[in-house]
Amino acid sequence: MARLERMGVVALSEEFGLELFDQSLGADATLLAPVRLDSAALRAQARAGMLPTLLSGLVRAPERRAESVGSLAQRLAEVAEGDREKVVLSAVQAQVAAVLGHASGEAIEPGRAFKELGFDSLAAVELRNRLNRVTGLRLPATLVFDHPTSRAVARHLMSVLAPDGAAPDARQSADEEIRELLASIPVERLRRAGLLDTLRELADGDAHDEATGGEAVTSIDDMDAEDLIRMAAQEDEDGA
Repeated sequence: MARLERMGVVALSEEFGLELFDQSLGADATLLAPVRLDSAALRAQARAGMLPTLLSGLVRAPERRAESVGSLAQRLAEVAEGDREKVVLSAVQAQVAAVLGHASGEAIEPGRAFKELGFDSLAAVELRNRLNRVTGLRLPATLVFDHPTSRAVARHLMSVLAPDGAAPDARQSADEEIRELLASIPVERLRRAGLLDTLRELADGDAHDEATGGEAVTSIDDMDAEDLIRMAAQEDEDGA
């Protein structure tokens, strides 16, 4: 409810909702949307550059880019390379906290999956919009699904925002993101998928030739995205 109110959409009381329903019965329009809007909130969204396109024609306030656009990249250029990921992660945590209604980004665990934090599709879109505003980028709506933790999002932003030569190794970032994703999956779900025993064998250093195309591995850390996908596909075929 708080998220919708920030967007400018106010809850309908039972009486007002029924009144709008009665009015709709006598209307000739093919499609009606009974919505109660807060004009002040819509103007605030427009001034911040976060008003959805669908609502952009409802207020006259000119949409303005936030002053912080691009500032994250500027900050990265001014700090030591070893501190850049911390700066980006802090910015991501702050935006995640704002979406969830927390007072501070310190309440957000960097490695905890967004789904576990209570994110739904609306929250995912709001976070993408907020990060667009902070970074000046045009991030995809699937951002939180492609990068399911705050740390994973921060590393993705680092690869885009870091100055030339300062971006982290892409292979390393992808592998770390996969490890975080695996860590966010409940054990019971891995067990039902038939993957738990295989992961245990890999962690114990046992070779798993079918999962790696005939190449032995000593740890799950040695596997890349293609290996994991092949392993999951093989387990699915075995289960079938």
